[in-house]
This record gives sequence, C-alpha cells and structure tokens, in this order.
Amino acid sequence: MREGKWNKGWKFWPDKGAFALVWNIPEIAREIDLPHDAMLETPARADSPNGGNTGYRDGDVYTYAKTLFAPEEYRDKTVMLKFEGVYMNAMVYVNEQLAAKCPYGYTGFYVKLNDHLRYGQDNEIRVLVKNSGMANSRWYSGSGIYRDVYLLVSDTVYAEPEGVQISTESLNEQLAVLTVRTEIKNRRYQKVPLRLETAVVDADGETVAADTAHLSVYEGAERKIIQRIAVENPHAWSEDSPYLYRLVSRIYEGEALLDESETAFGIRTLSLDAKRGLCVNGKTVKLRGACIHHDSGLLGAATYEAAQYRQIRRLKAAGFNAIRMSHHPAASALLRACDALGV
Repeated sequence: MREGKWNKGWKFWPDKGAFALVWNIPEIAREIDLPHDAMLETPARADSPNGGNTGYRDGDVYTYAKTLFAPEEYRDKTVMLKFEGVYMNAMVYVNEQLAAKCPYGYTGFYVKLNDHLRYGQDNEIRVLVKNSGMANSRWYSGSGIYRDVYLLVSDTVYAEPEGVQISTESLNEQLAVLTVRTEIKNRRYQKVPLRLETAVVDADGETVAADTAHLSVYEGAERKIIQRIAVENPHAWSEDSPYLYRLVSRIYEGEALLDESETAFGIRTLSLDAKRGLCVNGKTVKLRGACIHHDSGLLGAATYEAAQYRQIRRLKAAGFNAIRMSHHPAASALLRACDALGV
C-alpha cells in the first residue's frame, strides 16, 4: 500500500475526565507533531508511584486529535492508519465511533477507516491513551503516541501492509535466487484478474531483475503469490558491506495501476549448526552484542530516525555487530538503521 507519514498538526491534552468521552477540544489543547513522549513533559516528583523505574515521572490519561479530510474518491479506495507505537491502552475513535484498540504499548497496529469515514467531509481521528495505572513498568516507558503514524491509501485491491516478504534461497558470487511472497487482498464483490510486476532495484536505481505473475483473486478473498527471482552478480549484505536493494511491487488490472509498494532488503543467507555456529553468507560470524531499550536517554521514548541512526552508528563504531531489544519489538526506524549500517 502507498503510505505517508501523518505526524503533523495533532492536538494534544492531558484528559483527567477521559471516561466521560466529552467530544470537544478543550482550551488547554495545544498543537504538536509526532512522535511525542507525553511522560517526558511531566515534572519528576519523589513520591511518584512509578518510582525510579520511569525517573520518578507519572503516567496519565491523554488525548490526541486530528482532522482527516476524506475526498469523494476515497469511496473506491482502501484507507487505513498505521500506528507504530502508542503507550499504552490506546483506543482510536473515528467520528466518535470506536474503530480500534491496542492495549500493549510496544506493538504497532492498523486502523481500517472506510466503515467510519464521511466522504467529502472532515473526519475527526481521536486517540485516547491510558497510562495512569502505576506502576506498570520496570524501565522508562514514556507515554502517548511516541512512534510514527502513517496514512495508507490504495485501491480496493491491494498488497496487504507488511504483506511482501523476501528471502534468499541461494547465493554465490554469480547468482542469487530470491523467493518473494506477496499477499494480495480483494475487497470488491467480484473476481478480479490481476498482473503483479515485481522488480529488484539496486542502490543506483537500476532494475537488475524482474518477474511478472498473472493471477485472479476472488471477491473478498486474500491470495499469496510466490515468485522466484534470480539476481546476477549480486551484492551480498554483511556487517562489513550492508548493501541494500529495493523490491518494487506493482499490481495492475489491465493497464490501470491499483497499488504499489517498496521494500528495502539485503541479499544474504543465514545458517546455524553446532560445529560452525552462526554463518552469514556461508562464513562464521561471532556476535558481539549489546542490550538496549527503546528510549533515547534525555530525548525520552519518542522515536526519532536521526537518533536511532546515531545510536546504531556509535554502537557499530564501538565494535558491536548485534543488538538485543529489551522486552519488546524494536521500532521500525531502529531496524532500518541496523539494515543500513550492518548490524
């Protein structure tokens, strides 16, 4: 699916009366940009129920609100929001109707909007965050919408979010064989004949391999397509040479482009056995690991791309080639930094 960051221009306020669900925006609301760590704005106090776990800062109940204008053409589209992380007990309302919820503070989730949108009008997106049950963490958790939010728009036939998976089947200096799995969803009430064009693009923007698959997806169904693509003279990904390709996937109905997506990836093989240990591209690699949490020190829990790259760059310079994320899934920005820097 096509996606773009949807971080700018949110209204934010601490909401002591959140259980009343009064659908107004109070005077205390202020405009912010995401990602945002609401806990970092709370002064530390010695008697905080969280104690030293969160730096003596309290959690609270917060509300975020933003307006989405849905043009008439969205009636024939698929529209979603992607939240990469909200701490915690998030409830997402669209035009005062509950559309999704996610209790866990570190898992990303999607909100399908089509059933709630008013087309040709402004629509209010409101996120209620409840982090007032203290203590609930043994480390600095942060609060609020602390990772990126994305708006996803596609046709009613589309590649599922995170539905493109790439693995390296075999690899040598002359040839790499990739297995590409693409999950396609059809929201229409009829079978649709499709063409899936998949291209491997190198770091210089040149297409180095491609494949086309013809398929049909029945009404309301999902279908997973498997393609095998050969890349000649591949650049193998390793900690010393973290070369990244892009996989460009396009779905056509006739000549009409319905959906497209890009996925960054490296070509590498992994194996593990009792004699050689971990092998990357057939060579034994000793892991020199560090354990890190999701926050960025004085910056708090808000996930900034530049901060993630700086952290991984400094760890790599210190001699590390692996990290362990403490207790929870890593942010997408951190994974991108690891891919690009060779960790």
